[in-house]
Amino acid sequence: MNKKNVDTEPIRLNRYLAMLGVGSRRACDDLIASGRVRVDKRRVDTIGVKIVPGVNTVHIDRIPLENPPRPVVLLLNKPLGVVSTVSDPQGRPTVLDLCKRFARNKRLFPVGRLDINTTGAILLTNDGKLCYRLTHPRYEIPRVYIVRVRGLVDERKLKRLDKMTAPPGRHAGRRPGAQLVRGLERESILKITLHEGRHRQVRRMCQVVGLRVVQLRRVQFGPITIRKLPLGAVRPLEKNELEKLKRLAS
Repeated sequence: MNKKNVDTEPIRLNRYLAMLGVGSRRACDDLIASGRVRVDKRRVDTIGVKIVPGVNTVHIDRIPLENPPRPVVLLLNKPLGVVSTVSDPQGRPTVLDLCKRFARNKRLFPVGRLDINTTGAILLTNDGKLCYRLTHPRYEIPRVYIVRVRGLVDERKLKRLDKMTAPPGRHAGRRPGAQLVRGLERESILKITLHEGRHRQVRRMCQVVGLRVVQLRRVQFGPITIRKLPLGAVRPLEKNELEKLKRLAS
């Protein structure tokens, strides 16, 4: 895998903030225009500014997003109906609402997103640099999903799904990205592993091969699993889990 200077590539500030779950790009534009964002301690209010993650420091309301004094990484088993953003203009519950007891005096944000109808593993952190690396497709952090679909999955459909899961240039000699766990009378259960977090990717893949997703759950992010964590519960990562996660993103 080519990891050439990922942290020295310039990126638009609004995109960087959106990747950290601060909000949509439009919401981040509004945040920048309001003068609440600082880059290297200088206030920025111009849309289109570029920064280099890990080189430039970004603050919102004078709270740093990189290298926080006490880094926190949480694992949440997200339930249905909860949005994976810092705030929601429609007033729907957010992942931060479920983490209030850990978020006191900390600016936490989700590592990537799960759509409102998907449950399962989502990480939250106050470490912007770690979040950026975990969400950057070049690091190929695996995400594992269990998918219940309407209809039977034959070998042809399974091969098409598997092909869609492969990172660019990694088609040969890799582990299967789509596996049939169980075929039921009218439904099938699949295990799908992705290496980037594109919006509604699993649902769109299944739609392409004529399968309708009935239930979607992410059971693993990198080396971190939701095993034994009840739906709606949250916990800090254990020391060994955090070390494995950082090694994977280094």
